[in-house]
Amino acid sequence: MTGSQIAALICAILLLLPGGCFLFYGIFFAVDETEYGLGFLAFVLLPIAAVILTGAGLLFWAAFRLKVARRMNRRDDGSHRALPHPTREN
Repeated sequence: MTGSQIAALICAILLLLPGGCFLFYGIFFAVDETEYGLGFLAFVLLPIAAVILTGAGLLFWAAFRLKVARRMNRRDDGSHRALPHPTREN
């Protein structure tokens, strides 16, 4: 793994905690039937959780997708030179 993949993976793991907490408390307040009436907080917490967890998902995707994309650009001899364009004649 490269340094950028490791950084993306660490950031994604760190985003799981706040995203999970927002999701947990958003669901908790959505089904809360106490006398305090905090159900309106679910409308704030759940979209925030969705944004944070989407960001974590994109970082997980980037951490594992970059390796596949680099592997596809290699030549058969193992060099990292750019492959010729498929529509151009060589």
